[in-house]
Amino acid sequence: MKIQYRIHDHIFLSPFLPLKPGVFQSECKKFELHLTSSSPSKAETVIQPKLIWRETTRPEVGFSVDFFELDLSEIPHGEGYQSFQHGYQSWSLSKRMQASEADRSPRLAFLQYTQENIYSKHKGEAGEVISEYFTILYQQSSSRGHLYASLDRGEFGMKFKTHITPEGAITKVSAIYDFYCLPDLRPNSKIIISKVLIESFTGIPEVILANYFKKLGEKLGTPTLPKKVPTGWCSWYYYYTKIDQKTIFENLSKVRELNLPIEFFQIDDGYQREIGDWLVPNDKFPGGMRILADEIKRIGLKPGIWLAPFLVRKKSEFFRKFPEAILKDENGKPVPAIYQPLWGRGYTYALDITHPTALAYIEKVFTTIVKDWGYPYLKLDFLYAGLLPGDTYKKNLSPQARYMEALALIRKIVGKNTFLLGCGAPMLPSVGFFDGMRISCDVAPYWGPERLRVFLKDRNALCTRTALLNDLTRASMHRNLWLNDPDCLLVRKKKNQMTEAQTKIMASVMGVSGGMLLVSDDLTKLELDRLTLLKKVFQLNAECETETPIPLGIFENDFPQGLYNPAGYIGIWNVTESPAKISVTLPKPIKSKGPYIDFWTGKIIDLEISQKKDKVDIELPAFGSVVFAI
Repeated sequence: MKIQYRIHDHIFLSPFLPLKPGVFQSECKKFELHLTSSSPSKAETVIQPKLIWRETTRPEVGFSVDFFELDLSEIPHGEGYQSFQHGYQSWSLSKRMQASEADRSPRLAFLQYTQENIYSKHKGEAGEVISEYFTILYQQSSSRGHLYASLDRGEFGMKFKTHITPEGAITKVSAIYDFYCLPDLRPNSKIIISKVLIESFTGIPEVILANYFKKLGEKLGTPTLPKKVPTGWCSWYYYYTKIDQKTIFENLSKVRELNLPIEFFQIDDGYQREIGDWLVPNDKFPGGMRILADEIKRIGLKPGIWLAPFLVRKKSEFFRKFPEAILKDENGKPVPAIYQPLWGRGYTYALDITHPTALAYIEKVFTTIVKDWGYPYLKLDFLYAGLLPGDTYKKNLSPQARYMEALALIRKIVGKNTFLLGCGAPMLPSVGFFDGMRISCDVAPYWGPERLRVFLKDRNALCTRTALLNDLTRASMHRNLWLNDPDCLLVRKKKNQMTEAQTKIMASVMGVSGGMLLVSDDLTKLELDRLTLLKKVFQLNAECETETPIPLGIFENDFPQGLYNPAGYIGIWNVTESPAKISVTLPKPIKSKGPYIDFWTGKIIDLEISQKKDKVDIELPAFGSVVFAI
């Protein structure tokens, strides 16, 4: 166990030494650690750590705490373990990690901090895995495992570091708390940090994960979620930033002509004059954004709009007028938040979301968009920018604490009846503030990652395959923490490199998941057969939307091969380029006798079902998929 702190540029790492049972003292004598534990059940242990500042005075000028690492004594025995690595934010990859795999961040720094936790230093070697907020260690041969997880949002971020041998033996598990601030350290003051849940289990790990999400949502208080998930149209994945008022009106009129069962109509990036100047539309929207909202309402839909409230570019009016509210490093230079060529040359920067001027502007923006313009659906993007390191106005707030304070302000401004969708958002500190949450990287009109992203070893590289992988591994967050947003569905043939079979897998995953369903095609050019497919996806989604799905086979394949929805549907797919026999184990036995009909084709499916009816085998062609009712 150790704590890292700094005084100006000097970094100190101080281990903790035992004083008496449950009490430890840092070697530097500045901190004392108290550990207590409880056992809510035979399988569960809850650890409550408390840090105490033992100096007789407050910290000296230039003092701050980086992180605290807590070694956990309960680790599984034996070999053959794999770990489930959960990503930091919406776009961060979440998947199983085998003992031989290297936990490697993207090569380029700006890809790392825009997609992963900038405070997590992944070694890039096999033998050490960092998982954000929770992890599962699972031995497939015995069906035994351990869940390690945070039990609350907490003032400080939490992650778990696992050391594993090539044979799959676990040698160490630790919980790491991201401070990266100067807490209010008074003599003998206590810092209460998040509790750690350790749960041992035997059985299906996906069910354990779903139960954890349920427990977490009940504890943190998710918003009251509607029975019907949002369905709609989004401008981004066909037009990107090249939208205008005419394009929006054309697709809007087509929604009614095609009789699509959608509720929301969302205008994405491209309407604003500049990133950061959210209240000033560009010349392509001469009528302004209120007129668009009024027209969307006139035909019976709810208007939605995109913004990235924590981002700002140098050309924006806000950056020029209020440089003091921009997040800066220790040298006074603006902190880069992202490099996005679609927005122009150079970096886009972050607001200091603890600065009064920035907070006043955030209040003005959201008040105007919701109350003056009339948008009841807001997609908030690139939210990780609110947690980037910098010399903030309020130095006593950790990155996670300042982020949660800003979200609380936004929710207070817009009210409980405004639907907030998070994107690019750190997951755990977002629970309770959002109605919907993007759980994956961006989809794309192609299946696998682009060659450049492969060369850069960008494990989070946007593509449909990676997006669907996260949609599966995080599927059970749906209705436990928020309404899942698996990102937009693309069914078109034009401007789409995916095959029909790959498109059907995309439709199957999104339909059976029961999460939010927004299409992002040019509706004026949509082919008839793809329109038929789209309407069937909406039908499937409507039948699955009220239940929390469970992925099948997280630890058996890099890409889980099935999804079970308690509403009565199973989806199974083969995402390889060769025919394969797919086997999935179900969380509950199948009750119906069959025959089983493929939802897409109406044909009888040739299945092999185990005697206990809890395992299904099926032969599928390359990129084949089926969905059937049980």
